[in-house]
Amino acid sequence: LTWTCLLLTLMVYTFSIYVTQTVTDRRGSMLKDNPSYIILDQYYGSLGTTMLSLFMAITGGVDWAVLSDPLMESISPLMGILFSMYVAFTVFAMLNVVTGVFVQSVLKSQATDRDLFMVSNARELFASLEGGVTDAMSWPVFESKLDAPQMVAFFKAIDVDPSEARGLFCLLDLDGSGEITVDEFLNGALRLRGSAKALDVALLLQQVRKVHCRLADISRS
Repeated sequence: LTWTCLLLTLMVYTFSIYVTQTVTDRRGSMLKDNPSYIILDQYYGSLGTTMLSLFMAITGGVDWAVLSDPLMESISPLMGILFSMYVAFTVFAMLNVVTGVFVQSVLKSQATDRDLFMVSNARELFASLEGGVTDAMSWPVFESKLDAPQMVAFFKAIDVDPSEARGLFCLLDLDGSGEITVDEFLNGALRLRGSAKALDVALLLQQVRKVHCRLADISRS
């Protein structure tokens, strides 16, 4: 965002230098009581004034037609084309980049909030067990909790249908003990967050690892 703002400032500054110099040369041949001289002095009387005018042109402070018409009438119609190119570039390119940066920042913040929400849900879910958060959850217990609000939110967060609960449980059970701890639950929740295809791929990899281990045992025997 910092570099984008600096680039936008440089763009406004560079175009302001050209416009200010061009207007100053034109004003030198005009009378001070000329209406065109007064308008040009109002919007382009100095470098600072020009930068402010150009900034207002792209932010809605002043309609950019109001700023371009004096340049076209008093200097050259080509100034209108240059002004239009400046507005088009800054609005459609530079400001879109700035908007994208802010949107990305908001999306990252939402992702962090979802992670915190999932952690809170997991702790509440395990806190409801007899042994509290230090207890492990077997498949029958896991299945009985499928209708719990925390479990529903968990499946929704990782975009997995509850019908795939059995496969998900096996995937969360990293040590193959037949039970999942709160740490295994949280690690799996953060790892599988995304589409259901991510779960399918993870299950496939787990099956491949099991087959590989079995083949290794067979070859050793």
